[in-house]
Amino acid sequence: MKFRFETLLQVHKNKENLLQKQLGDILAHKQKQQNRQDFLKVSRENEIKQVNQRMTQNLNIDTYFLYNIFFEGNHFQNNRQQKIISEIDTRAEAKREELVEASRKRRTMEILKERDLTQYENKLIKIETELMDEVASTHWHLKS
Repeated sequence: MKFRFETLLQVHKNKENLLQKQLGDILAHKQKQQNRQDFLKVSRENEIKQVNQRMTQNLNIDTYFLYNIFFEGNHFQNNRQQKIISEIDTRAEAKREELVEASRKRRTMEILKERDLTQYENKLIKIETELMDEVASTHWHLKS
């Protein structure tokens, strides 16, 4: 017996799989952006150490100016990365909601399939019982 909505169930399964892949891609992109932000943080910390070491030496104003430009650029890049990660989080949350909805629809179809199968099995049992009753009745009439 084939479930009457088998095609629709497959569509829901395929949509759920596609959404899972898209969510995975979004999360992988987020990880790359977080790695980039971590790199910016590490480079800033390394440069701070370097500036502190050079403070003991006589530095000219140009060197201080270059470090200042670096730190401002690093701060700007860090803020930009934070915005990018925030946007990715928003996209990921929206995709999660889509995935939950797709999973709910797929599960609903699976429940319908299980109910349909149970009804079919009960119908077969009823038919078998009726046939067995008929056979027993016929056998009893032939004996008498």
